[in-house]
Amino acid sequence: MTSGRLAALLVVATLLPACATLPVGSDGLSYDERRHALEALDTWEMRGRLAVDMGDRAFQGRFNWRQKADALDLLVRGPLGNGVLQVAGTPNALQVTARGETRTREDPESELSALLGWWLPVASLPAWLLGLPDEQFRAATEPGADGTLAAIEQRLWHVAYPAYRLTPMTGAANGMLIPRRIDLAHGELKLRLTIDDWQPATLATSP
Repeated sequence: MTSGRLAALLVVATLLPACATLPVGSDGLSYDERRHALEALDTWEMRGRLAVDMGDRAFQGRFNWRQKADALDLLVRGPLGNGVLQVAGTPNALQVTARGETRTREDPESELSALLGWWLPVASLPAWLLGLPDEQFRAATEPGADGTLAAIEQRLWHVAYPAYRLTPMTGAANGMLIPRRIDLAHGELKLRLTIDDWQPATLATSP
C-alpha cells in the first residue's frame, strides 16, 4: 500500500466547510436536552458513504461505525464492496488493519498524526459524529436550526453539518435530530460523510 493511500484510509478511520440547511422536521428539544440524551447513549451505530479529497488524491467508499462507551469498531469498504480498512479499540489503543497487516497504536493521536503528516483528533470523533463538540477541548460553535449546530471549529478542524435527519429513538417522543451529512476540513484535506442509517442501542440509565 502506498503511503498516500494509507494516509487517506487512516484519516477515514477516525472519522467535514458549508452552511447548514434546515433540518427535516423537529424533535422539539433544545441543544442541551439533545446533548444530554446523546451523551447518555451507551451504544450506537451508523452506516453511510464517504468521500476523501486530499488535493492530488481522492477516495470513495462505504463505512460502518459502531461505538460502545469509549470503544469504536470501524469498517471501511471500497466502491466495489471489498474490505479496505478496519479500526477497533479505544482512543488509548487502536488496532488498525489494512490489507492483511495489523498494527496497534497505543498513542493513536500522536502516532497517526506523525504517520499522516497532520493532526488526527481520534478522541473527538465520536462527539463530532453526533453533532456535538468534544467537551474536553475548547470549541467555537455556530448555531443551526431547531437547537442543532451548523458548524464546529475545534482542534484545528472545521466540522460542518449541512443536513440533519429525524431519527426514531426510545425516550424521545418525536425522535432525535442526527446529522445526515458531515463535512470535515483540515488544511487541504476534506472529508464528506453521508449517513444512510443511524441506530441507538442501549440508553444508559442514571443511578
